[in-house]
Amino acid sequence: MQPADHDVRSELFEGAPCGLLSTLENGTVCHVNRTFCTWLGYSASELIERMRLQDLLTMGCKIFHQTHWFPLLQMQGSVAEVQLELVHRDGHTLPVLVNAVRGTHQGAVRHDIAVFVASDRRQYERELLKARRQAEELLANVRSAQEALASAQARLRLALDSAELLVWDVETASVTPRYEAGVQRLLGLPETVVVAARDFLERINPEDRASEEAAFSAALRPSGDGTYVAEYRLRGHDGNARAIVSRGRAFFAADGSLSGFYGVLQDVTTWRRAEAVLREQEQQAHGRAMLAEQLVGIVSHDLRTPLHAVALGASLLASSDLAPAQLRTVGRIQSATTRASGLISDLLDFTQARLGGGLRVEKQPLELHAVVAEVTEELKLAWPGRMIEHRLHGDGNGFGDPARLAQVVTNLANNALTYGAADQPITITSATAVGDMSLQVHNRGTPIPAEIVSHIFEPLRRGEQQVKLGARNVGLGLYIVQEIATSHGGTVSVRSTAEEGTTFSVELPTTAL
Repeated sequence: MQPADHDVRSELFEGAPCGLLSTLENGTVCHVNRTFCTWLGYSASELIERMRLQDLLTMGCKIFHQTHWFPLLQMQGSVAEVQLELVHRDGHTLPVLVNAVRGTHQGAVRHDIAVFVASDRRQYERELLKARRQAEELLANVRSAQEALASAQARLRLALDSAELLVWDVETASVTPRYEAGVQRLLGLPETVVVAARDFLERINPEDRASEEAAFSAALRPSGDGTYVAEYRLRGHDGNARAIVSRGRAFFAADGSLSGFYGVLQDVTTWRRAEAVLREQEQQAHGRAMLAEQLVGIVSHDLRTPLHAVALGASLLASSDLAPAQLRTVGRIQSATTRASGLISDLLDFTQARLGGGLRVEKQPLELHAVVAEVTEELKLAWPGRMIEHRLHGDGNGFGDPARLAQVVTNLANNALTYGAADQPITITSATAVGDMSLQVHNRGTPIPAEIVSHIFEPLRRGEQQVKLGARNVGLGLYIVQEIATSHGGTVSVRSTAEEGTTFSVELPTTAL
């Protein structure tokens, strides 16, 4: 072999792109190239005959070398692409792939080893593993999304079927409606027949066609919100007419072109028929109620004349020279006529409020305290033994109908005396201030239940407590109080608790309305 050839082979060995070394059977390094030395930071003289291959391995790899790599090399005579980690002189590790061949040189066993740096390969493997995990996650997400979509479609189909909604859409190129299977039954067609848009639109009642086309065209304008709502009558091939409500929404691309138009149809024939029947029933009920109220007004008015004659006759008898038993009978007649007269007045006020658009009031300047004081004295005479207090606030100057305001106080006070605690006083408060005046009637006793408070000012409504107490009224007193307050431009309210008692409050303006 020529010296030049030896130099080339030596340079190929030293500068090979992989680490090359030979070791004795016990691992002692006997030959090593420059590449391997450079990778680990050692010189050849520091490695040859001074260190073993296993001395350059990490602890884990030393164990692997002893238990797997070396026995396998002895048994097979070679190993390929074994992953190991070498320790650099400065302590950091270098992942490598090792190929080795077992042989004999001059009677001694030698291991010829090629070492390849595996850092890039490991990075590639890690990235590949990461990409694989991401792909698996994406696949799992896609499957989950597909399952969710299938579930959502099933729920949507169930909702559509339950609501008897039929889906339609528009073919964007031709702007032609398309209808799903099921629309055939609206037209009285077999389900095997495909419903064309032209056939469907021609079945719309001619009187409704223009409004449907206008709604459809309006939804197609990109300047609008795309909403489409139309109700029309649809004539089927079976001769039956159906009421249809169609709703939809058009969607547009950035350039203004139609990207989608979707909607639903609903047969509302049964609903519309039921609504018509209900309206007719309501009109009939309203007519009957109006007639009943008119009859109440007529009868109440006509009862006044004979009742006045009875009252006048009882008054004459009371002034006559009668026996005590007869006088007591006359007194009961007078009491009964007084109550009947009050009931008739309430019924006439009720009729006027319901049929005449509210109670008539004649407003004038008044002295509120004087009006309430007069009513209080009358109440004391009518309810002997009961405690009735009158409290005053302000100068008493106001503006309103004195007779109607006296009626408010009378109704509220009689209500409090009837349903309040008999051993507790009732308090009537009249108050005036700049721009308004108020009346309050307070009593102690069992509070009004919440379910009664909510409708306490409605006519002909009495709570269970009033019925048990045998209240001799038809449930119009508080309704009339509310109507008087409204006619004065005011309001009435109630607050009732076990701790505070029950207070009815009437707030009225004092300006001339």
